[in-house]
Amino acid sequence: MAVYETGIDASRYQGEINWPAVAAAGKQFAILRIGSTSSGGIYVDPYFLKNVTGAHSANLKVGAYYYTYARTREAATAELDVFLNVLSGLRLEYPVFVDVEDNSLRSLGRAQLTDLVQFQMDVLDQSGWYPGYYSYTNFAANYLDTARLAAYPFWVADYRGYVGHPGSYDLWQYSSTGRVNGISGNVDLNYSYKNFLPILQAGGYNGYGSSAPVMQPITGKDLEVFNARCEYFYSANVNDVAGYLPLGRYPATALSEGEYGGFVWVNFTYEGAVWWTALLPDRCRLVDAQGGCEACEEELARLGEKLDTVQGLLEQALDELEG
Repeated sequence: MAVYETGIDASRYQGEINWPAVAAAGKQFAILRIGSTSSGGIYVDPYFLKNVTGAHSANLKVGAYYYTYARTREAATAELDVFLNVLSGLRLEYPVFVDVEDNSLRSLGRAQLTDLVQFQMDVLDQSGWYPGYYSYTNFAANYLDTARLAAYPFWVADYRGYVGHPGSYDLWQYSSTGRVNGISGNVDLNYSYKNFLPILQAGGYNGYGSSAPVMQPITGKDLEVFNARCEYFYSANVNDVAGYLPLGRYPATALSEGEYGGFVWVNFTYEGAVWWTALLPDRCRLVDAQGGCEACEEELARLGEKLDTVQGLLEQALDELEG
């Protein structure tokens, strides 16, 4: 098969990534980890949104994956509830993959595990994300019925210099010990054999549909809430209310391209999840993350004028007392 693009996949284990250097090294796409589950429960990879922003800023195409431990539909739904919330508002050029490889899943058997992977990809599909699945050759051969999953993109891992999987596949992770400029230490290396973008655009997947505003990642900004009536939402829909935000600042991750439904929308993080709110001048605004805001210089000037006025009044009062 002809290689369409070369890329990497990354997670928090790669730490801070210099994405322009990765692009300059010839990489064209990045599949980024949304999150996984630890002893503390389901968690979002702390580098995911930062990596999406960085990779897009360097003109790399981006996809996503999550490492699943789910052994039941209920557990899979709990994982997806968290990860779909994080994906909300993003636009991705590669599929969202279910990473199926953990040893704890082997005891489910081929039929049950295949059903569970199919279920997860169906939920992703119904939620507007173009789904695929990831595994390594031996695991797929013994614990998955890949023929039943043939309608979905398969991202296969095989580090022997060739792919031992006898069926079709769309991406090949060919090394786990790659080295790429801009990344300290090892990183996974991948080949893609397919241009997914026309499929996503035609199907309205991955943020290319009309059911949500087009969101552009932003950095260095906080959402400042200064009115207790500031609502936040599960989606860019004023009827999809999650609650009222406490007064304070929240890291902003994306801003809509113009208005959607009459509002400019912001994605922000709160209590470990990503939410939506509409920018309303009497309730909330974007400010610089380092503590300043767009109106700070004007506010300082006004304070200076007030101090000058107070000082003048004090001097006048002192003159009158001395007289």
